[in-house]
Amino acid sequence: MIIKKMDSKKEEIAELAALLGGKLTSYQRFLIERELKAIRSGVYGEKDSAYYIDFYFGNSRRWAVIHDLRLEYSGQVAQIDHLLINRFFDIYVLESKNFSYKLKITPEGEFQVFYGKEYIGIPSPIEQNKRHLYLLDPFLKHYQILPKRVGISISPRFKSLILVSPKCIISRPPEKKFDWRIQDDH
Repeated sequence: MIIKKMDSKKEEIAELAALLGGKLTSYQRFLIERELKAIRSGVYGEKDSAYYIDFYFGNSRRWAVIHDLRLEYSGQVAQIDHLLINRFFDIYVLESKNFSYKLKITPEGEFQVFYGKEYIGIPSPIEQNKRHLYLLDPFLKHYQILPKRVGISISPRFKSLILVSPKCIISRPPEKKFDWRIQDDH
């Protein structure tokens, strides 16, 4: 069952596009164009992921689907792309990345994408999802959102996954050098 559909980014894109029509320095123009490209790319990846999630889980009575969840708690913010929650309170936190090109994970755990003729470093989506879990867990407890059976709160089991395009070519180091699998710390 779909609880919340994906948010539209049309207004945000239109606002940034309108800014480009104004008087800007070349640096301001660069920043706005970069942000527009990132939003459009992110929307494409999230829409693609949302389509498949909704296809498989949207009509299920055993799964709740929440897209684009923004949490604010204790002065921190998490923008979670997709949540899947089943009746056993397994919570899958899914982060969509629109990597439709080459992605490399170095033995040190750095994520790099192929851009032009070289690999450039990007923020780790694994760390990004860890921050989401770090905020989601105390949020659920603080607001007493945890379901109860026989008067006892059920602790959620968190699962963290990164979604990339099936077209993406991923180069991973051996697990002995860097365990790229997301660990369930909760």
